[in-house]
Amino acid sequence: MIKRIKKTDNKIRIKKNQRYSWCTCRNSKNYPICDGSHKETGVYKPVRIWFHEDLDVFFSIENDKLQLKLEKGEKE
Repeated sequence: MIKRIKKTDNKIRIKKNQRYSWCTCRNSKNYPICDGSHKETGVYKPVRIWFHEDLDVFFSIENDKLQLKLEKGEKE
């Protein structure tokens, strides 16, 4: 389960040693995380990635491209 810091923030918290699939079609209801919406078009595929530590990921669209900024996650 992806944890958004706040609904209005473009920031999510990711956990180490879990696989994340980043959306490339922009149709995901959980954007920027893939929810399988690309399967309807058959054109796009997600980018899959694993992280070795807990991180906060800030995301935005700039110049029509997904931009990610990673910061060490805060302890809860």
